[in-house]
Amino acid sequence: MEFLILAVGIVLFVLGSLWLYISYKKKLLKITDELKFFKKEKDYYAEVMLVLSQDGDILFSNQAAKTLFALNKKNEIIDTNKKIVLRISTNPPEDFFTAIQNMDLSTENDIKLDNAVLIVSGRVKKANIYIDKCIWKNNKTITCVIDMNLENQTNSVTNKTELLGTIDFLTGLPSQFSALSDINSHIIESKKKSESFSLFLLGIDHFHDIQTTLGLGYTNRILKTLSQYFNENLDEKIIVYRMESDKFLLFVKYSNSDGKVHARARDLIISVSNIYRDNNDIRLTSSVGIVQYPEDAANATKLIDNVYIALSKAQEHSESNVAQFNADEQSIHLNEVKMNEEIHNGLKNNEFLLFYQPIFDLKGERIIGAEALIRWEHPKHGLITADKFVDIAGKTGLIVDLGEYAFNEAIQERKRCNTGYVQDFQITINLSLKEMKVEKLIPKLEMLFNKYKVDRNAINLDISESAAMENIDKAARDFKLLKDFGLSLSLDHFGEGCSSFKYLAMLPLNRIKIDRTLIFDLALNLQHQTTVRAIIDFAHTLGFEVIAEGVETSEVATILKTLKCDYAQGYLYSKPLPAAEFEELLK
Repeated sequence: MEFLILAVGIVLFVLGSLWLYISYKKKLLKITDELKFFKKEKDYYAEVMLVLSQDGDILFSNQAAKTLFALNKKNEIIDTNKKIVLRISTNPPEDFFTAIQNMDLSTENDIKLDNAVLIVSGRVKKANIYIDKCIWKNNKTITCVIDMNLENQTNSVTNKTELLGTIDFLTGLPSQFSALSDINSHIIESKKKSESFSLFLLGIDHFHDIQTTLGLGYTNRILKTLSQYFNENLDEKIIVYRMESDKFLLFVKYSNSDGKVHARARDLIISVSNIYRDNNDIRLTSSVGIVQYPEDAANATKLIDNVYIALSKAQEHSESNVAQFNADEQSIHLNEVKMNEEIHNGLKNNEFLLFYQPIFDLKGERIIGAEALIRWEHPKHGLITADKFVDIAGKTGLIVDLGEYAFNEAIQERKRCNTGYVQDFQITINLSLKEMKVEKLIPKLEMLFNKYKVDRNAINLDISESAAMENIDKAARDFKLLKDFGLSLSLDHFGEGCSSFKYLAMLPLNRIKIDRTLIFDLALNLQHQTTVRAIIDFAHTLGFEVIAEGVETSEVATILKTLKCDYAQGYLYSKPLPAAEFEELLK
């Protein structure tokens, strides 16, 4: 009897197991058939389709889903850098799959999300999302369809309220609030992977002047145009955020080790100028500040603060500039009283020195001169460039003492460089007409020339165009006094300011120096080529020679030769050198 009961039990167990197996197989076949149907029917649609398990695994994806989420054939994410964030209602944005898993799926009804916000690698897209739960109860799977057809979406006040804080409504780009959150997230990821990244802050040069002249509506159109360009043309390694006013923050996956950071920033500046290249109303230029993580700061707030400092540095003295944040330089932003005292002590302690950047003849490719550039060997902060202290020296009158030092050193250097094989070799000194009185300067120069037995025409004085045009009558008188004394004269940064050709004939010049903002992108900017050609032709008509500043590539040098420019100066030929290295170069 016991044997019979045992046998019946075994049979029932086997039959039960077989029934469960057959049921499971039927269920699996049903799901497989459904997936095959989806694959057959839905791959042809633009909508994104996913089938997700209870654990969030992707069981099926159509081609649109594979493209959006960077999935391989096995439905595995292959590009972990491509971040897709979903924002539902007023909730904080979170990873798409995390947001779906956090939904309440216990109800029997399907879920529909109208005008949800997807942020795909920093670019904002609105979408309608449908969650089909018809097989959730039995199989614990959901079908998710994402419709990103913008024609079906509205721009209602309600939608704008939902986006408040994360989206900049003028441009449609992620806002500065999104930037703070995202950058901190990138920092966490970068720490885990021991990676680095860069932030660019792009600002439009003279934006306030453009807005004052052409109006708010015009500058708003500029910002929208730039935003559209960024959305359509920048690669996946760059995410753009709109900050305040004319500023755009770019998260850049490149680091300095890639050797691409400055080149990418330079390309960006050129691209922005090309957008308005054919516009007769404005000549749009921009500058870029750069910071690096982790070198320049450890959190998003400090990185953004520092990139603003870098942009300010880039825009201080010129247009179309790129500047890297430097913590050592930042630490020397002392109050003016203390800085003035340190300049005074530096002059007494011989802390200042001159560097020399060669100027080359484009025809014979020989050195015909050099520009003397003052530097400060600060006992605490190291070598400091002139832009960090000249303005303060100008306010306190110490610019006169610095000028006298520069003249004394440059004339001595010209004596040392009198090698004999360059008879017309000149050293150029920058002269500030605002602070230095020409009538008092000339007797001091005469003493120096006599003391070191150097010809007066061996020294050339550079006066900036902006300073000369500020008071053209006074400039003309000062220029004549200096020219009658026997010095060579050049007008510096021509093309940076108003560049009024009619005033050139009033000044007894020897040379014009074309500003670097017209030179650096000469190979790509036809409008700049036309402008530079006109400047060269007109200068030659007046009997002036022409020097191009900021020549960095051989392509630009070739174009300048074609345009019959006389001389060139820039990093293509040489960076500014200490006196000993410069003398060695002449040998």
